[in-house]
Amino acid sequence: MKKRLKRKIEKRRRAEVHRVLDLVLDINGIEARREEVTGNLPTAFLRFSGHVSGLYVSVHEKGWQAYSSPDYTADIYIDQKHLRQMITDLEVMKRVLSV
Repeated sequence: MKKRLKRKIEKRRRAEVHRVLDLVLDINGIEARREEVTGNLPTAFLRFSGHVSGLYVSVHEKGWQAYSSPDYTADIYIDQKHLRQMITDLEVMKRVLSV
């Protein structure tokens, strides 16, 4: 029973990490998003740190520029509470940015 529960929890967390990736791709798309290329379209970044099981997401609402600070950042460990909050934040940002 314990192994089954662990697998179920891991499967759910993986699905939530996939949701974060989907939201980042929805905000950013796959193409290059430097400001001089796309104007003021939002630019999103996602970094996975496997050694600590962490995710880092940042979003520049008006496009990426060198040395500019992002408008949104989240640096979390992958657990249910933090993943749900990141997903909620990105869903709101996606709606606000009308991507």
